[in-house]
Amino acid sequence: MHPLQQAEHLLWAPAPAAHWLEAFPLGNGRLGAMVRGTPGAERLQLNDGTAWSGSPDSEEATSTADPRLAPAALAAARAALARGDAPEAERRLMALQGGWSQAYLPFADLHVEIENPGGAPAEGYRRQLDLSTATHEVRYRLAGAALRWTCFVSHPDGVLVLVLDADRPVSVRWRLVSPLRVLGQEAHPSGAWLTVRLPSDMPPPHEPDLSPVWGERALRGAVAARVVHDGETRPGRALGVRRFELVLATETTFTAIGRAPRGDAAGALTRAERRVARALGRGTAELAARHRQDHARLYDRVRLEVHGPPQARALPTHERVLRAAAAGHDPSLAALLFAYGRYLAICSSRPGGLPSTLQGLWNDRLRPPWSANYTINVNTEMNYWAAETADLGECLDPLVELVTALAERGRATARRLYGARGWVAHHNTDAWAFTSPVGRGRADPAWACWPMGGVWLSWLLAERLRFGADERFARERAWPVLREAAAFCLDWLVTMPDGTLGTSPSTSPENHHLTPDGTRVAVSRSATMDLTLISGLFTRLSGLAERLHRSDDPVVVAARAALPLIPGPSAGRDGLVREWLDDPPQAERGHRHLSHLLFAYPGDTPRDAHLRAAAARSLDDRQDDSTGWSLAWKLALWARLREPARVSRLLRLVLRPAPVEEASERGGLYPNLFAAHPPFQIDGNLGYVAAVAEMLVQSHDGTITVLPAVPAEWRSGQVRGLVARPGVSVDVAWDTVAGRITMTRLALTARRPAGRTRVVVRSGEREALIDLSAGRRVVVDPATLTAGAP
Repeated sequence: MHPLQQAEHLLWAPAPAAHWLEAFPLGNGRLGAMVRGTPGAERLQLNDGTAWSGSPDSEEATSTADPRLAPAALAAARAALARGDAPEAERRLMALQGGWSQAYLPFADLHVEIENPGGAPAEGYRRQLDLSTATHEVRYRLAGAALRWTCFVSHPDGVLVLVLDADRPVSVRWRLVSPLRVLGQEAHPSGAWLTVRLPSDMPPPHEPDLSPVWGERALRGAVAARVVHDGETRPGRALGVRRFELVLATETTFTAIGRAPRGDAAGALTRAERRVARALGRGTAELAARHRQDHARLYDRVRLEVHGPPQARALPTHERVLRAAAAGHDPSLAALLFAYGRYLAICSSRPGGLPSTLQGLWNDRLRPPWSANYTINVNTEMNYWAAETADLGECLDPLVELVTALAERGRATARRLYGARGWVAHHNTDAWAFTSPVGRGRADPAWACWPMGGVWLSWLLAERLRFGADERFARERAWPVLREAAAFCLDWLVTMPDGTLGTSPSTSPENHHLTPDGTRVAVSRSATMDLTLISGLFTRLSGLAERLHRSDDPVVVAARAALPLIPGPSAGRDGLVREWLDDPPQAERGHRHLSHLLFAYPGDTPRDAHLRAAAARSLDDRQDDSTGWSLAWKLALWARLREPARVSRLLRLVLRPAPVEEASERGGLYPNLFAAHPPFQIDGNLGYVAAVAEMLVQSHDGTITVLPAVPAEWRSGQVRGLVARPGVSVDVAWDTVAGRITMTRLALTARRPAGRTRVVVRSGEREALIDLSAGRRVVVDPATLTAGAP
């Protein structure tokens, strides 16, 4: 690979990480590490994706709600809204709130030290993360020795591998520690191990009056590390070695999402040690080759190149961010951030693991912000918006498992709280498939009382079908989830005074409005997001029923009958999209959530000019600046509205530096390119990938539109491997001709295993119908949109 091309797959720094947000991440979907690269004193902060507080019993154990009071509370809230008393409706609705969901936790730390008695400083220092090989490397000289550390986390072998090469003998010490309760540990000449107990309850930081509980009904875990080296050894130390190899594995007693743990710490340790032994039997060279091949299988599917100033590419990564902020843009940095987002998705969500949390796979705090779990009123969904378009469909598998578990456990919640069929999940969940409202009866309903989380998650399964999922997925996975979510919605809908169907009570996630007397409240009737999600679910279920020949199913029949009675989004006050049916005055202009614009993205952006104009005015009203994930959503929305100038403005905010210590709603990038909420949330990184994909290729409206929203500063570039509905791989290149972005190359490949795929392709004002044979790459003339030779 050419050095400049290689630079677009590297994060690097000329100094070690002084802060967690400067460390570089590694992961295999289950085992994660943050690597600081400290000379002579490396510390790898380790995570295990199954390391959660609590158990399947936690939801019931923490609940403060009395389900016997739920029917009366719900009826009273609806009656209060009918007479215009929103504050009373809020008070009544809070009676449905339960306890809290559990936390994703740090697991252990690996310390590896080079003996340096004189305290000599490091010279010639450089650390880097190669995204294309998922390998971290550190080089420096210490006390006369040239040292090279390499580290990777293998998905096929399930282990972390750390290798030190030195040009002269050095002495190495290593140890394992954990912030969890350590049950046992040992260091021996060939390695070390420890076993831990996780907390049985870890309340979120926004419940400061509650303390962690370290009871017996909790997960156990283990870390096992073995070393290979070329010198004399004693426990925890290798003397006089030129090469030092350490292989590490983690295990817990977690079994599956929502299921009870199984086994004990000793069993977890045995499994970890066996995995390490199997890996050592292959040798580190073979482990590295298998790791690189497995990672490349996903990472290499999509490549984006945007040509920018070559001098910027030679700078350390954080300096590139600083330079981009000063210059106003750096197209090649934007491409690097796209590659990094795909890298983070691969590292944090793989088949067999759990979904990406608010922080992906990486967390160093026992009480992390929002418990580092799953916020399903936008953040978890955003983590997976790019799964199909960026050709990482396998990475969606863990979320499918979570939704399946929620559908199972959410049936009881739907019956208990609402007397409804089907299943429900609210705004927050965890590895145990928590489905109740949180809040302990005293939280703001703006975020605690929103029963649409399961409906939105169901959309992601339906999207997989639109990108070409097979019949088995349609029948066994999507159908039961969508059908039962629709059954809940049919029971949740109420008939409004004008004969339409709506939701009451209703909230628009985390936002508030004003009553006629100026009181700030969250509850109203028929939030636009509710109606968009429900009508979208009914439409998707109807299409799935036709595919599976189940159109006579009673839930499908009822959903089809309800669809015409559900109002669609419309313009209201000041020409903005109504956020609630009654269109009350907003309490917070510029709010970070864009819930009422869901219909425009990730929904199928309408072609209606008046509604598109109302969406644009609403985006202006929300203002550009916000949290990192909100910036990503706005970027995707402006791309869908095909406004490249507004895309350009948002990119400047996305690519600016974020201070590592700041409490605000101002997004940007930390030194390691993690997206700032602040604090760090990975949805900003992963949502950015989805937004860039929409800038380059769109297919939501039945047409493959290429280059719909490329900003002018991206003067030339190319992308390979983006995926369009109904399952077509798209390669496209562009240049600037006479001041306009112009397509210079286009190729399409049908991904279906057999048969023909017919697609309509649009470029600018031109459209053409193109026939694609399965698996055959077709080159399309960019000027005429006619298909040529493969």
